Amino acid sequence: MVLTDELTSKILSSSKTQKVHDSQDEQEEAFTVTVGMPTFFCVGIIDMVNSTKIVARLPPNKSSRYYEIFLNNMAKVVRQYNGQILKTMGDSLLFYFPDTSFSERKFGFLSCLECGIKMIETHDKLKKLLADEKLPPIDFRISFDYGNVIMMRNTEWAVDLVGPTINACAKINRMCPINGMVVGSDLYEKTKNFKEYSFKNCGDFSVDLKHPYPVFKVFRNE
Repeated sequence: MVLTDELTSKILSSSKTQKVHDSQDEQEEAFTVTVGMPTFFCVGIIDMVNSTKIVARLPPNKSSRYYEIFLNNMAKVVRQYNGQILKTMGDSLLFYFPDTSFSERKFGFLSCLECGIKMIETHDKLKKLLADEKLPPIDFRISFDYGNVIMMRNTEWAVDLVGPTINACAKINRMCPINGMVVGSDLYEKTKNFKEYSFKNCGDFSVDLKHPYPVFKVFRNE
């Protein structure tokens, strides 16, 4: 059979299209997510205050540097206290403390709260670093909570945590005073007897209409 130019073109086009589809299918099959068993961790979020308005007034090179100084300095503090960085979320940093999976050990929870205190104490240093580069100061809010999370890992070895504890930690962050720290009720129950800290109820976060969730400001005792 003699193929016309038009038919040959259609066959070749169809073959190329199939190859593209096969390639896309292979890529989709290659990327998979493995979900681990539920576990318990202390998680933390540090979130910049009013960064959108501030960055809008900066040139691109200055705005990128603004974020870089903040995120890198706070990530350094997290690592000093045996925390693990999960990811950046815009102008905030999400992290967790592997040692808190052992709920009977005080050390992991001390590291968590000390990390937050150290972040607060770093504010003046951060302010100076920014001023040296003629950048405006940064304010932030810090929140921690403890509870059930699920660890996920994909074929590219990226790790993430999901679960209600992450969501609660993000939402109670809004109740935090500027350049301060709050913890949710579940973490408060694990740390309320620590002599190193004082806690002050700053209101309830509404999980639903029937179950208010207390939130506490944290202070280190001198």
